[in-house]
Amino acid sequence: MIMPKYPTTVRLLSSSHAVLKKSKGGGSTVKNAEPMDVTPQLDLDGVVTQMSNAVKHCGENVRAMVGSLGRIDASILDDVRVSTGKGVKPTPLHDYATVGVRDDVLVITAFDSSSLKHIEKAVYALGRDLAPQIMPDEEDVMIVHVPKPTGETRKMLLQRCIKECDHAKTKLRTVRQAAQKHMKHDMDAKLLSKNDSQKEAKKVCGMYMLTL
Repeated sequence: MIMPKYPTTVRLLSSSHAVLKKSKGGGSTVKNAEPMDVTPQLDLDGVVTQMSNAVKHCGENVRAMVGSLGRIDASILDDVRVSTGKGVKPTPLHDYATVGVRDDVLVITAFDSSSLKHIEKAVYALGRDLAPQIMPDEEDVMIVHVPKPTGETRKMLLQRCIKECDHAKTKLRTVRQAAQKHMKHDMDAKLLSKNDSQKEAKKVCGMYMLTL
């Protein structure tokens, strides 16, 4: 990405900082204001990085959701966050247990059996129609049944994918609006000419359209 060539800081004389000083004859004279440092705000490399990260994050989440449909895999529980009490910050499931696959079900083996009820609550909270069940004959083990894909689950998956994509679009719009604001700042500060501003605006719009 080619950045516009302008200095990192520029000394500007602002008329708004001019100081009026009364003369002996009753008139007024303008006292030169102190110059101030102005730093460019537009960072196209940063814009590219933020937009790329938003698209990458969206793609990874969508692929994970689609790939887990009806498939028994321990990664289904990667997003589970467990809290052992009120005011306790939720942490990943692997802090409390191991997860494996046995006989077409997920098997959670807790490090401490007292945390099983909290793990069960966290699995339900994940909201993926998973059915955790504490094994009565194994005090530290819980199995999780993964539902087979149906028309309804596919419909729910589609809605989740759409929601994830909409979230990414919102992030992209926010980055673009911030870039436009920074560009205006640089123009007002005389750090960026009108011609250069138009070129940079086209680049920002081009990046935005490519990521949609």
